[in-house]
Amino acid sequence: MTKALGAALGVAASIIGMALATTAIAQETTIRMWTFLNPAGTAPREVALAKIITQYEAANPGTKILVEPQVWDQMTPKFLAAHATGNAPDVIWVVTDFLGDAIASGSLADLNELFINDWPAERVADNAGAYWDLTSVDGKQHAIFVSRNYISLMYRKDLLDAAGIDPNGFATWQEFRDAAEQLTEKDAAGNVTRYGFAQGFSEQQADPSVMIPQLLATGEPLFNADGTANFASDAGVAAMTFLTDLVKDGISPRESVSWTVDDLFEQFAAGRLAMVQGPAVRVSTLQAQLGKDKVGLALWPGNGTVEHSPAVMAGWAVGVWSGSANAEAAGSFVEYMLGPDGDPIWVEAGGQVPGLLSTLANMKDFIAQPGNEYLSVAAEGAARYGWLTPIEFSVGGYRQALNKAAQRILVEGTDVATALEDAEAEFNRLNNR
Repeated sequence: MTKALGAALGVAASIIGMALATTAIAQETTIRMWTFLNPAGTAPREVALAKIITQYEAANPGTKILVEPQVWDQMTPKFLAAHATGNAPDVIWVVTDFLGDAIASGSLADLNELFINDWPAERVADNAGAYWDLTSVDGKQHAIFVSRNYISLMYRKDLLDAAGIDPNGFATWQEFRDAAEQLTEKDAAGNVTRYGFAQGFSEQQADPSVMIPQLLATGEPLFNADGTANFASDAGVAAMTFLTDLVKDGISPRESVSWTVDDLFEQFAAGRLAMVQGPAVRVSTLQAQLGKDKVGLALWPGNGTVEHSPAVMAGWAVGVWSGSANAEAAGSFVEYMLGPDGDPIWVEAGGQVPGLLSTLANMKDFIAQPGNEYLSVAAEGAARYGWLTPIEFSVGGYRQALNKAAQRILVEGTDVATALEDAEAEFNRLNNR
């Protein structure tokens, strides 16, 4: 009888244990997140993300962050489609160009309700700036930015130092052109071995055209008040002419008409390009490849009226899907990842511009270290010389439209004004304007 009782108790204990295990499994929360970063990767931003996830999961037992890496330029449209069908991820990284579409669709939860309303006033103020304002619409905070990007003049420090050129000293675009021409080198047979400047003109993975800083410096807008394109203004034609003439005159490579961003940086790393258009978020990756003493970032030249031409700013607006069944837990992770716990990791491990004013102040010694100067350049540029694409109307495809115009000018010989007028018409058609 005793044996029978012992056996029964053993079975009961086993059943209880199984029930508890089942309950634990059931209580575990998995947060799905779409981003272009792979936390298993080795790029600085990927390393930073992996570290943040590890620390968050350790501090929040029972919550797992499942990252589902996506193609960066397809991710936001894919998310909007998933929102419409009710199968979107809990956390989404929205590209700036489609931020207005995401907000208008109702796909992003109000972060005020999830956690910001519980913050003290000083923490809200710690986020102050153009990026915060951009995601605050109709009294709702739809997202918080990460990987804040200032896209300006990236240069090879070693090559410019050898030529005695200071990239921070260009007062005008003509001075910039003169320096790029000086940096262009040829071998004994007349073949170019190094070009002074380049940007990639591919319509894939398109970075913004270098004509944009010049255009904006004149005070002319890239878009009209109704959202239609304003590419072919006199200022736009002059800026595109300047840019494409660099290629025609052999200061920029003709092959760049088909280059993607990755092609551009491959040539830059190989020493075939002295200066390129480059985003602040990629500096740390190239420094890891070439050395911190070889890659720097500078503000764009001025035009005689303004000290520096405005640079296109971009980044990723991280939000919580409004249809998420795990919205509270997803909000908790976003708050951690982009708050005082995560922000220093993005800076130190990821090489990113601080998102919080307190991080900028607390890490001033780190930012002042040799090789990290680009962080202060990007921070100053974002505060004084930056331009964010408007979100009150869709601007998806404007980068591709301008790069296609440059291709037509350089490959087909199309007149600059005609190419830009056609780009306007195509952009307006695609965006139903």
